[in-house]
Amino acid sequence: MRRIAIRQRGVAMMLVLVMVVVASILGMCYLSVTTVKLASTENLLGASRARYLAESGLQHGLFLLRTGSDALAGRTADDSAGPFYADGTGDSYVLYTEPDPAPLTYVLAAKATANGMTRTSRARIQLSNDYRNRLMALGPLSYWRLGEVGGTAANDQTGRNPGQYECGVQLARPGAIAGDLDQAAGFDGTDDHVELGNVHGLSGAAATFLVWFKADDFSVNNARLISKSAGTVADDHYWMLGTIRYEDEIRLCFRLKANGSTATLIAGGGALSTGRWTMAAATYDGTKMTLYKNGESVGQRPKVGDVDVDSGVAAWIGGSPDSETSRPFHGTIDEVAVFQRALSGSELRDLCNARMASVRVLSWQ
Repeated sequence: MRRIAIRQRGVAMMLVLVMVVVASILGMCYLSVTTVKLASTENLLGASRARYLAESGLQHGLFLLRTGSDALAGRTADDSAGPFYADGTGDSYVLYTEPDPAPLTYVLAAKATANGMTRTSRARIQLSNDYRNRLMALGPLSYWRLGEVGGTAANDQTGRNPGQYECGVQLARPGAIAGDLDQAAGFDGTDDHVELGNVHGLSGAAATFLVWFKADDFSVNNARLISKSAGTVADDHYWMLGTIRYEDEIRLCFRLKANGSTATLIAGGGALSTGRWTMAAATYDGTKMTLYKNGESVGQRPKVGDVDVDSGVAAWIGGSPDSETSRPFHGTIDEVAVFQRALSGSELRDLCNARMASVRVLSWQ
């Protein structure tokens, strides 16, 4: 009986050991399956977040192309824009374009990375812009787009006052107008300018001077964007739109001769920055002079009488006509126009907004 009891206890121990081993194996299998499930879930979440970020990045890219195609056009996968971070997680995306044979057409790509997973979304898009037509509809006296890619002639879209590039103006620089193949002119801040003759036809008691510019620096004080002047002192000017250092800021400056005397208006605000496209406008309506930055008024002063004219005094873009080196501008100038009327604030705001491109999505890829 005692041997039987011992044998029964031995069998029981064996059963317990077998159950422990089986339980351990089952537990390890369960943990392994759970780990795989967790890893798969994390991968799925990472892939979903990467896809979401890539699609969100496309919307960002469309905005950038709308406001300035030079920010992305020509950027490649090896020279992408970004990275742009979504939040504090470190997840990010980059933007670039891929070549397309059609004009102003791009394949925009957004490549996102989240939790180690990478996804890329693409859209084939086409840009367009009718800025030129909208400005021409306002009836300019002269309009120099400065978009030539060679030669020395600066064409006036109205044909009235053609200009001439002088002293090595750099042509075919990226222009101010998004979604437009027309380009801009670069000025070296030493002697570059565009000679316009005397800009005949501007007379009466109203005028507007409009310039898009992007400054490389403001090292030259009182730099001229467009000027008709026999010298640099105030009374030498018939009209001028430029920049000036005022206190600790760079602001717009407008000079105008009417009734035989020249008045100077310095903007009361609207500090200027380098490396940024700005639309500057100066208007005169026979009773007051007004300065505008990006369509918003930044200064005003009274002035009356007809604009003085002198066929013997030249007008220049990018400098003062008395000397190539006296008041040169350093940066890029584009879309210069002169009107024989005072454009309204709403017309100027509309023109400023017209810089943005229309973006048409041809297909999502």
